[in-house]
Amino acid sequence: MISMFIENLRLSIGEIFTNKLRAFLTVLGITIGIAAVVLLMSLGQSVQAYVSDQFASLGANTIRVSARPSNGRTVPLTETLAETLKDSERLPSVGLVMATVSGSYSVLYEGNQFTVNVTGVTTDYLDIEGRTVETGRFFSSDDYNASTQVAIIGTTTVENLFDTEDPIGKTIRIDNILVQVIGVFEESGTNDDLIVIPFTTFKDRLKNSYTADGQRTVDTILVQAIDTTQVEAATTELETVLRQERDVGTGDTDNFNVFTASTIVSSLNSTIEVLTIFLGIVAGISLLVGGINIMNIMLVAITERTREIGLRKAVGAQYIDIVVLFLIQAIVLTLLGGLIGVLIAWGGAVLISALVPDFTVTIQTANIIFAVTISTLIGLFFGVYPASRAAQLNPIDALRYE
Repeated sequence: MISMFIENLRLSIGEIFTNKLRAFLTVLGITIGIAAVVLLMSLGQSVQAYVSDQFASLGANTIRVSARPSNGRTVPLTETLAETLKDSERLPSVGLVMATVSGSYSVLYEGNQFTVNVTGVTTDYLDIEGRTVETGRFFSSDDYNASTQVAIIGTTTVENLFDTEDPIGKTIRIDNILVQVIGVFEESGTNDDLIVIPFTTFKDRLKNSYTADGQRTVDTILVQAIDTTQVEAATTELETVLRQERDVGTGDTDNFNVFTASTIVSSLNSTIEVLTIFLGIVAGISLLVGGINIMNIMLVAITERTREIGLRKAVGAQYIDIVVLFLIQAIVLTLLGGLIGVLIAWGGAVLISALVPDFTVTIQTANIIFAVTISTLIGLFFGVYPASRAAQLNPIDALRYE
């Protein structure tokens, strides 16, 4: 049995080398299809991993609250609401609470001008966001209470504005106010083009807005659960309190959004998965076309080898022997196309990784196994009919075939 398999494999490989151009055109569809499917699967998986890493920096136990439209209007969040949440005894699973405001502003330093995201925060910022000041210092409670015009900036902002110059102690212009840089954040790899100033400074010097009853509005309220195991409990407690404080009636739509890093990642991953599947189906059409081409070429090969088939059956070859002979040839062709497709996908992954900074596309072992399996199944599926047809030939008619 093994010797027959090896002999049939040898004949199949010989047939490929005898008709190189035909073999190349035959496996082209399989090659393109496998390369596209494997690369798209790997790309989707790599994007999911990248997204997870990016949002992990938001803090595993941080909950973000924002306003959303309800019943045709948007009720903004307020500083008063943030203070209520901070002091509430109805939130036993919650630790720190911080209101934030932000906006994109033109930032200028000695002729270098860039648009940077500027965020106003409280002194709890480092604890809630899990960031570290690498050089200099963070603003103090005295700076906060006095609305001091100081800033801590990200490493990307340092490169854009100061190049190699030490930014500590330098004065920059944000919109129409002058701010002194007192610190630089440690590089996080995710959000390094930013400027952080005291919440009070932002409201007093940059932008302030009020509700109709005179309360100062905020963009986001960050809530930190007491630990990572209490995030779900903290979220439930927070939603209950927010409905009460924001007058959301029973059965009414919430006028706020509550996000955690896990919910954001889950939502984005679901979207990426759907998109990857859709693109995979489109790429899979190439596999279908390639499989049909395999069947067509196998039928041509059977016609060319009719006399050979008749001779084999005349000297005792059984039905299964002929079927195996042509199935092996079909599988060899599709496996060859699959392996070439994997190599092309690997090359595409290397190219994308080289062109896109801080992003790596990895061809996982599971994807290679998938490609080999699919190639084999295509060979079997589209090779069965031609092989069966060859095995059913009458040996006398086959020997007489011209």
